Amino acid sequence: MPTKINKLPLIIILLVAFLVRFINLNNAPALNPDEAALGYNAYSLIKTGKDEHGISWPLHFKSFGDFKPGGYVYLAIPFVKFFGLTPLATRMPNLILSLFTILFLYKLILLLSKSNGLALLSAAVLSLSPWHIHFSRGAWESSAALSFVVIGTYFFFKSIEEKFLLNFSFFVVLYVLSLYIYHSSRLVAPLLALTLVILYFKNLIQKIPKIFIPIALGVVLALPVAFSFLNNGGTARIGGVGLTADQGPLWRANELINHHGNTKLINRITHNKRILYLISWGQKYTSHFDLNFLSINGDEVPRSKVPEMGQIHLIELPFLILGLVFLFKSKIYNLRSKIFIIAFLLIAPIASSLTFQAPSALRSLFMVIPFSILIALGIFSFFNLLTKSKFKKIILTIFIIIYSYFIAYYLDSYFIHYFKRYPFAWQYGFDQLVPYLEQQKANYDQVYVTNKYDQPYILFLFYSKYSPVKIQSEIKLTQPDNFGFSTVLNFDKYNFQKIDWDKIPKNSLVVASDEIVPIEPIKIINFQNGQPGFKIYSKL
Repeated sequence: MPTKINKLPLIIILLVAFLVRFINLNNAPALNPDEAALGYNAYSLIKTGKDEHGISWPLHFKSFGDFKPGGYVYLAIPFVKFFGLTPLATRMPNLILSLFTILFLYKLILLLSKSNGLALLSAAVLSLSPWHIHFSRGAWESSAALSFVVIGTYFFFKSIEEKFLLNFSFFVVLYVLSLYIYHSSRLVAPLLALTLVILYFKNLIQKIPKIFIPIALGVVLALPVAFSFLNNGGTARIGGVGLTADQGPLWRANELINHHGNTKLINRITHNKRILYLISWGQKYTSHFDLNFLSINGDEVPRSKVPEMGQIHLIELPFLILGLVFLFKSKIYNLRSKIFIIAFLLIAPIASSLTFQAPSALRSLFMVIPFSILIALGIFSFFNLLTKSKFKKIILTIFIIIYSYFIAYYLDSYFIHYFKRYPFAWQYGFDQLVPYLEQQKANYDQVYVTNKYDQPYILFLFYSKYSPVKIQSEIKLTQPDNFGFSTVLNFDKYNFQKIDWDKIPKNSLVVASDEIVPIEPIKIINFQNGQPGFKIYSKL
């Protein structure tokens, strides 16, 4: 490996990555309720030392009854403190961490392959990845957790080469901290750590005297999150989105047993619900490798996709396959590095597959790392094979043109079409609605707001910068729904419900969506596609 490496290409990659992720970040996309909850709870802690529910410095935030891991809230505190309660301040921690993910992927690949070209290409692929860009532009805990794992992985491999105690301690601490940020990391990070320990057991066993300090530190750091998780902090979330939340296999088992006309033991064994849940898990796990998910239509959840786009650029698909082939054939990576890359790929979707909403681009975001590594290896190895070909420059030019087209297509889809196609998924209009209602509400006894859009109360708290002290005494969650989520029906003068005009008292300000109202609105707030998002009425 050269003693001196030109850093300019890496700086350019990071600069491009920053621009793509930072441009119009305060407004595109609009703030979603989960982001608002993270930002507002950071604001509440700054002001009162308690979350919106009046709990002092929690590790899991009750929020909508989903008990969000608290790591991201604490990461957001300095930004909200300095910049104020804004979408940009809430998103800044993830933006910065996403750049660190790209930087440390470069450092990791350089360490493993000793190839600066391959390391740069891996960083470039990740920096332009639709999957990574999408979840870098927002307060997505999954992306923040991914950064801690990637940086921690680098320090593990660095510890094998030098300064074991220092670097291994960084590895342990970063992996443990990822557990505080996102639920999926609580399965992925330990499995990756176990893989690394098994692969490098002989190296680690020689460091026995030194290994106890970082391990003890890791255990101490992990105990609070483990305790909080077991005390409703995580079990409530698993109950809401876990595999067993899908009643389909249970209903299917009962249906098959009923086909026999009896409930004999043999029939119950044959059509056991556990077997059907296992089959369901297998289908959900393999769905993350489905070509439709990866390169054509992507996630089915509008908030996690852009129109007609998969998780990777379509042109990358053949290079992903080539990368897998060259990974086993080439000598760029040693055997243990190869096994780790494959293990990373196989482990990454496990947490997502254990939920009923699969494939999930959000919960399986960890897959973007091995995919970027393999795609880069495929491109790198392919053009190395063409080194002596007189057509190499022509093929390279064509490749760059086509790749550039796919990148431009994605950026156009994201910045122009995405928010017009799925405005309802991103709660557009609340940033205009709330300030307007704050100005008008003094003239009315009550304000009634449609509950058509997800968790409107938290967006009202966020955009009005409502006093945390007041909400802590007013807040009251509804009973959890089938997925374990709750909401707030009212605070201050605001009431969140389906709009039934005849049941609303006089001297009320009313905000409807598509509900039928017999009078003309006094104001309309449109989505970005020009369609009405909110219609505001005065009932006197």
